[in-house]
Amino acid sequence: MPRFGGNEFTHFSVPLVFEGRYFILEPSDPPMLTVFVELDGKPVFEVLKNQPVDNPISKVTKTFARIVTVSDRETKRFLYKIRPRSKTSVAFGTLTGRKIKVRITDRMIQVGKSRIENNIFNGVMAGVVLRQDGGMAIGAPLPPLVVEMLTQD
Repeated sequence: MPRFGGNEFTHFSVPLVFEGRYFILEPSDPPMLTVFVELDGKPVFEVLKNQPVDNPISKVTKTFARIVTVSDRETKRFLYKIRPRSKTSVAFGTLTGRKIKVRITDRMIQVGKSRIENNIFNGVMAGVVLRQDGGMAIGAPLPPLVVEMLTQD
């Protein structure tokens, strides 16, 4: 059973969801983050194991310091930034331009000042769902199509 941020996920782990983007974390040093969005029933990858992926919906860049930044291809609006380290951090853009900071460590998931520790999320649940207005839900169900994508061999 994978553990991320002191939380357990059965079958597979989706510790974060933002704007229809599913963040999947794999333990390693540094942790590997994969991000995809569902488009027409298929996954479109933006980040695959901490590496940018060219795709039709977003522009993804990586700096020399290994920071991955993702923006909307059409509007050029900042969506999120990933700093893969032992304490992986992700910064998300909001409608107001404010950034929501998320940190994932070996003991917890922290969203702003909220800390999520010692929870169990089954294979059809996401750990934390962030909305573009800054709102947050914990333990939200994943859409059936996404669960099917994630459980295919």
